[in-house]
Amino acid sequence: MNIYIAAKYPFLKEAKEFVRREEVSTEEILHDPLYQRARDLGMQRVNEAIERGMVGNYVTADETDALMTIFSYPIARMIVAGIGSDFLRSRYALAEAKRAYSSLIKEDNDFVSGMAKEFGIKVTDGLKIYFTDYLKNAPTWSEKWKLVNMPLKNGWVELKKVELARLIQENLRRRLYNELLDLRPPASIKKVFGDDVIRIKNLMQRKEMERKVEIGKASISKFPPCMRQLLAAAQSGVNIPHVGRFALVTFLHSIGMDTDEILRLFSKSPDYNEERSRYQIEHITGKISGTEYKTPGCSSIKTWGLCPVEKMDDICRKVSHPLTYYRYKWRSKK
Repeated sequence: MNIYIAAKYPFLKEAKEFVRREEVSTEEILHDPLYQRARDLGMQRVNEAIERGMVGNYVTADETDALMTIFSYPIARMIVAGIGSDFLRSRYALAEAKRAYSSLIKEDNDFVSGMAKEFGIKVTDGLKIYFTDYLKNAPTWSEKWKLVNMPLKNGWVELKKVELARLIQENLRRRLYNELLDLRPPASIKKVFGDDVIRIKNLMQRKEMERKVEIGKASISKFPPCMRQLLAAAQSGVNIPHVGRFALVTFLHSIGMDTDEILRLFSKSPDYNEERSRYQIEHITGKISGTEYKTPGCSSIKTWGLCPVEKMDDICRKVSHPLTYYRYKWRSKK
């Protein structure tokens, strides 16, 4: 892989190899004047994620430009991790994934197939993937992505290039978000980007306040970690799986939110369609189906992979249902 491809896709293993071969320490990247361009680009990546919801494609006129772009990626990750906002982590992961998608759809089929393998998606015989890989990565909450609507033969799903690129986008988004959760940047990151870090932190706090206003009488601080994480994903424009939407809608309905309030929370989702979303919400809440579905318990949420184990607290370990957690929090307040 050449350095220009690595600059376009800095999350790939080969791009990380370019960084390693330079033998540059974190201290040098953050403080050496030689890497000021990389630091500026790193902050630009974060700002674009917040303001546009997508990181831009940067001009790489020569190898120096390309190298600075590659270095800007770990810098941006350190900035996001250092700020510690879950909204920002979700927003940034999605923005980088969207950028990758916009570039991938311009590549040839072989390149996109090779990229899929980087994420553990086996591609064979053109652009066919096994149905288990498809179900793991496709946004199947959307009608057009449901397996029943895809060309399936002997367990293999035949995709178009843009569809495979979309699956890679979703896989990359999840990977980046999880990596940001585990990343522990140096404390000096706040000093290096002092004013910008303060500005972004204040902005994230305002976003949190806006979310609380939209929720109304419901208190986010009393939500169990699983519902907080699902809500943060919905609010930051991340696609969440069908079972995640189902769990969140039933929970919000159970604590007293009406259809319009729930709709507003989902309005920032990438493939949001008000008519379809209203239908789904009113079906789940019993307005048009006649069946009011109940919020799933903790065992189901764990089985569906929606339980953020690393965020579990003492109350989580005592209860077996998200609503019990919520009621416990209210009682403890009183």
